[in-house]
Amino acid sequence: MKSGFVAVAGRPNVGKSTLVNALSGGKVAIVSDKPQTTRQRIFGIANGDDYQLVLADLPGFQRPRDPLTERMQRTVDRSFEEVDAVLFVLSARERIGAGDRFIAQRVFSLGVPVVIALNKVDRLKPGHIAGQMQTASQLGEFHALHPVSAVKSRAAPASPRRGATSAAS
Repeated sequence: MKSGFVAVAGRPNVGKSTLVNALSGGKVAIVSDKPQTTRQRIFGIANGDDYQLVLADLPGFQRPRDPLTERMQRTVDRSFEEVDAVLFVLSARERIGAGDRFIAQRVFSLGVPVVIALNKVDRLKPGHIAGQMQTASQLGEFHALHPVSAVKSRAAPASPRRGATSAAS
């Protein structure tokens, strides 16, 4: 059986907690449309026939503006020291921009496999999803790229694998 620790990272309100809940099969993280709901690491466990993943739901990656967001960003930074892989969550409903590229630079520099989850694809047209997948694919050498809907607990067909090494065992 393979096992590992996976940091679930991304900007605030991209659906990280909802995705952790869906992958864990239950509610382990609070979900809200308000930013900064997750203020510390919350762990969920995803089990499969031949794997077990400990998912670390992290606060949204952001530029610290006050003592609270500064502390939250330190939590994110410390969490990256202890992971075997990163699940980088992007919102398909929002433009992939400078903030996402900043986070991508950080997560791809860790030297661990990075899987990109393009979340919130429900109610979006296939052409829009394809465009967002193309943009996301340019963020770095990823292990896999998956369009998903954490709310509907479904995944659209995945993109071909490219780049990175196999997951930690």
